[in-house]
Amino acid sequence: MLGALLTLVAICLFMTNRYYSSLLIFLGLLTQGFLVVPAGVLLAGLPIDKTADFSLVYVLSIGLLRFSTLRRAFQHEPPLRWILAFILFMLADALYSRFVLGYDLPGVLRVFRHNLFYLSFSIFLMVPARDLLRVWHTVARITLVQCILYLLQIPTGMVLLGDPSSTTINNMEAIGWIRYYNLPTFLIPILFYYLFVHHHRSQTVRWTIVGLLLITVIAPMHRSYILVVVAVASVYILLQQTTSKRFIYVALLVIVGNGAVMMDSVQSRINDGLVDMNKALAPGSNLAKSGYDQNDTFSYRMVHLAERFSYVVQTPARLLFGVGLLSEDTKQASKLSFQAGLFNQRTGQISQVDTGDIAWSLLILYMGVVGVTFFVVLHLRLFRYFLQQRISSMSVAGSLTLATVFLLSFTGTEILQNSFRVSLMLLLGIVVKEVRSLASTPAPNRSPYTVSLAIHHTSMPANRVPYH
Repeated sequence: MLGALLTLVAICLFMTNRYYSSLLIFLGLLTQGFLVVPAGVLLAGLPIDKTADFSLVYVLSIGLLRFSTLRRAFQHEPPLRWILAFILFMLADALYSRFVLGYDLPGVLRVFRHNLFYLSFSIFLMVPARDLLRVWHTVARITLVQCILYLLQIPTGMVLLGDPSSTTINNMEAIGWIRYYNLPTFLIPILFYYLFVHHHRSQTVRWTIVGLLLITVIAPMHRSYILVVVAVASVYILLQQTTSKRFIYVALLVIVGNGAVMMDSVQSRINDGLVDMNKALAPGSNLAKSGYDQNDTFSYRMVHLAERFSYVVQTPARLLFGVGLLSEDTKQASKLSFQAGLFNQRTGQISQVDTGDIAWSLLILYMGVVGVTFFVVLHLRLFRYFLQQRISSMSVAGSLTLATVFLLSFTGTEILQNSFRVSLMLLLGIVVKEVRSLASTPAPNRSPYTVSLAIHHTSMPANRVPYH
């Protein structure tokens, strides 16, 4: 009952313009109490199994209560129109799944509902910029605490973030390292925020914070995760430097990289990855026929995606909507006959839909080639919007986060996580607010380096908040 009560409180706080507390409760419900409050406490006495359902009720309730406000925002904010167009396509996919394919309504809704978190952008548009930034700073501090708890898991052997029963732990005895798969929810955007946007007055404090975040990125020893984060950050840094400084940075990067490779655990992970990639890319190799090991993750992902893609392109209907919004635990899913997939211990069968290894397998099944194209175009438009609004400092965190998660979508499903959708929408909302505030500021004061600080410290009267 506690989760339902908190949801009601959050909605009431929002409707009475107490946005900061309201949004913190919303984000807390979205992230299972910021991975600290046990889910059982929030869900006790209720017939649901995910605290994120409360946050979805929050978004939909406020959207309905302030529908006229959203209608005005739709007319003035292009990003909101792009998001609504994508959701309408997914609604058509849901109707096709229910009434043409005959899927059970609960199963269709379980898949469709995640797309509704994009609507959180409309909620953020109603909130003054100072409150959005205050919420973001608080989330950043919470993430730092989560990083400390995450790192303490390694020496203590105790799960300190999230539900211990659902946390995956990989004891890699070959490299003498225990890997915990419960990273802080907003680690990537907060890393880029502290690295490139927020500059603490004390350089010692700043680099201590950045060091803590970087160690947390490295600690689980995810090869692709580390590589993509380093690559995206490096490209951004290089683009900001003069030619001479670029050479210095590249030299430092090579030195640090060589030093890391000298570590036995890192070297073992890199060698395993190279062997796997060579096997997959060897001339004339056919993984589907010759077989593969699920431990060879690159090979496995290639087979997994290729099998789903081949199935979808066989008919025009699947090209448009794929197999529809199909849940793993439905009878229709059991009729599929894919060979590549994770072994489901509960059913004793190969998972036909669910995968934690590559987002595109899920996307191609759920929405077909047309839907995947729509999905890609949406995120490219959002990325382009961040780039066009570089006068807002938070656009840096938004563009780098989107680029990182998009690249990671080939080795994981972060891009489909509700927490990513909401964090991206929050960054987008802050950027829109910053740009609008800058547009109303006299020309001599328009500085891209001071706009975030100005918005954070300036009290804006409630009657000046657009869409309120």
